[in-house]
Amino acid sequence: MGSSKRRPVPPAGPYREAVTTMRVAEHRELTSAEAARALAEQGPNELPRSRPPSLAARAVRQLADPFSILLLLAGLVTLVVLREVPEGVAIVAILVVNVVIGVSQEVRAETAIRALASLTAPMAKVRRDGRTQRIPAAEVVRGDLVEVAAGDRVPADATLVDAHGLAVDEAMLTGESHSALKRAAGATGAHVPLGDRDGELFSGTLVVGGTGLAVVTRTGAGTEIGRIATALTGRTAGPLEVELGQVSRRIGLLAVAAGSILVLIGLSRVAAGETALLDIILAGVALAIAAVPESLAAAVTTALALSSQRMARQGVIVRRLPAIEALGSTTVIATDKTGTLTTGRLTVADHVPADGTGQDALWLAAIRCNDARDGLGDAVDVALLSAATDHQVRLPLGEERIAISPFDAETRSMTVITRSPGGDPLVTVKGAPEVVLVRCAPGATADALTEQVTKLARRGLRVLAFAEGDGADLGMDGLRPLGLIALSDEIRSSARSAVADCRQAGIRVVMVTGDHADTAQAVAAEVGIPPDPVVTGTDLHADSPMDPRVTTDRLRCASVVARVDPATKLDLVRALRQGGEVVAMTGDGVNDAPALRHADVGVAMAGDEGTDVAREAASVVVTNGELGTIVAGVGEGRRLRHNVSSMIAYLLTGNLAEIFLVLAGLILWPDLIVPLLPVQLLWINLVLDGIPAIALGVDRPAGNPLARSPRQDALLGGATLRRVLWRSLAVAVLVFASVEVARRLGWDQDQVRTQAVLSLVFARLVLAYVSRATSWAFESGWWRGRAVLLAVTATATLQALVTLVPILGEPLAIVPLPATGWAMAAGVSVLTVLLLSVPRLVRSAV
Repeated sequence: MGSSKRRPVPPAGPYREAVTTMRVAEHRELTSAEAARALAEQGPNELPRSRPPSLAARAVRQLADPFSILLLLAGLVTLVVLREVPEGVAIVAILVVNVVIGVSQEVRAETAIRALASLTAPMAKVRRDGRTQRIPAAEVVRGDLVEVAAGDRVPADATLVDAHGLAVDEAMLTGESHSALKRAAGATGAHVPLGDRDGELFSGTLVVGGTGLAVVTRTGAGTEIGRIATALTGRTAGPLEVELGQVSRRIGLLAVAAGSILVLIGLSRVAAGETALLDIILAGVALAIAAVPESLAAAVTTALALSSQRMARQGVIVRRLPAIEALGSTTVIATDKTGTLTTGRLTVADHVPADGTGQDALWLAAIRCNDARDGLGDAVDVALLSAATDHQVRLPLGEERIAISPFDAETRSMTVITRSPGGDPLVTVKGAPEVVLVRCAPGATADALTEQVTKLARRGLRVLAFAEGDGADLGMDGLRPLGLIALSDEIRSSARSAVADCRQAGIRVVMVTGDHADTAQAVAAEVGIPPDPVVTGTDLHADSPMDPRVTTDRLRCASVVARVDPATKLDLVRALRQGGEVVAMTGDGVNDAPALRHADVGVAMAGDEGTDVAREAASVVVTNGELGTIVAGVGEGRRLRHNVSSMIAYLLTGNLAEIFLVLAGLILWPDLIVPLLPVQLLWINLVLDGIPAIALGVDRPAGNPLARSPRQDALLGGATLRRVLWRSLAVAVLVFASVEVARRLGWDQDQVRTQAVLSLVFARLVLAYVSRATSWAFESGWWRGRAVLLAVTATATLQALVTLVPILGEPLAIVPLPATGWAMAAGVSVLTVLLLSVPRLVRSAV
């Protein structure tokens, strides 16, 4: 905030109506019927959305891809320069088909992402029909009275009618780094600079402290941020998209280099009069095309989008698609206790009045330090107010709040000043026992309560201390201790099994909580998390002079982290990541946002207690708040990672095998000029780079993905590249052998080239199973991958048709083969499986 000084602010919580009746009366609450009519007239409270691009625009964008440009150039060169009409038409036709596939996949992916976005729509609290209601922010209308509190995104532009220590981060609009302090009846209007309008709230800004009540004045496109959004154009590529673009450009350079090398080698043939220059240039174009996995980017995006839809059905909403990969690689989950391992529904389980203090005094303090209203508010406040009501305790008639220091993560306490009619000011404090009791007058009463804190905490209860003093100083010490109230948070029935699943999946669970260490350890032991070693934020702050490396090591080894503040959570994430862990951090509050942002996967817990800022800082949102749902998401992420890795390995292996075969044939088979014609290479790439690659992306591999260890190697890391190189060489050698046999049998050129196509197709079909396998190609359960089975069957059928039916094979220069050719192709596929499975089988045996 802009100032560290505390100042008295207007009353809040249960006292709001008594102090602000006149001001609020000027802005009458809407009824549901009035709000419905206003919504119909004004339209939804949403930012302007750019119209989806037309199909023509999408097609142009597909053609702007490096791979598509390469195909387009190849088609134009073939048609215009080489005047090879059949081949040129085939290249252009295949390009058109690729564009159609790419556009359709893009539309499906965007539809899936829009559907996911609607599931994470922000909410707003409005007063209608005489009560506070929680509604989608899109349904807020002009004239609504909206309530805001720390952690909320302001749903619309509004004028304040009541504010209680309200501070708002408006950096997104003003560029100012400090929070803006807001007040009722402050400056408003377009004639006042935006940063000076302390009487207004602006849509999309973040409330970082206090509470407020405001009347909505502008919604949707009429808001300040709406005006900015209207002028915005363009799109920023995501990290995965950028990485795929880099891979595409590198493969494009490799393709051009490979084609150029072929042309340079072929010039010796031209000089010797063995072939024509145009044939060599055409062969170079063919080789360049063979190097390009045309469907890589579209297939990966489709796999991510479809996987995110499956995860959404399980309650895991992926806001940023690349997070699916990181979720599948997670090795540590730093999870909140409240709301994740427990239900988050607090109830008062016990209370301990201070010696000489009656129970009513303790419950009165619980009401005074309370901002709950109509069953809404902080879970602790709601539980305390409910318990006080059950004990039939009410505030004295006419008592009002005259100042407040709201509860925040730094002070871990709340202080209010109240006054009864004709009485003196009274200071009441609620908060963590180690904070509140320190402010009390030393003595036996405070010492006795300190001992009780430990006993209550060992039962897994959350303990709050209460104290009061006569005066009007929010920061006064020497208070009178009133007692302790202990609250319990029910353990989720699925928590223990979820922790066990994490252990099976090779994931360590670290419990992070603001509760007392004894409370945290009790809950940890109950759900199956080792209660030791435990680290507290208090210990770390006390040890701050020590070597930072010691602090990092303590956090890295901790199983339970208690009494944490935002800085400690962020330190925990950094320590784990520095140790090579892939960290998923859960949270639902404003103070969780830095850790959520810096974790490999920030997981926001949705629900009534989840704040908008936590959801926006996170890359994943869990709708039911359960750890078990996160574990299910990890399983889906690991499956997707396996699929994407299989898909990339499959595409690169097949394309490199084509390059090796063409280069080897150019050198060793002078009579063929090139073993595969451009149109044949394009046919192989269209069939195999399309159907099977996408099938691998949506595949369900055999086995339980959680039973595998987290894989932290890059999708195109050194191990993957070595595996791709070995497999591509093996496939090329086997296909080369079958072609050499065909040549020695005296077959003509068309038959020899058809043999090369058939052998390569059959080898690449089984390569799909080799790429997806964890041990060997046809391991137990391989037939359950229905998408891959259907893709392989469809591809084999298409290839058989163009080989057996002359009229279909003629445009591709493919001719019927004798039974020997089919037998050799089948032999190549069998040997491919055996040869490529040997290394895995040897590693498994060892």
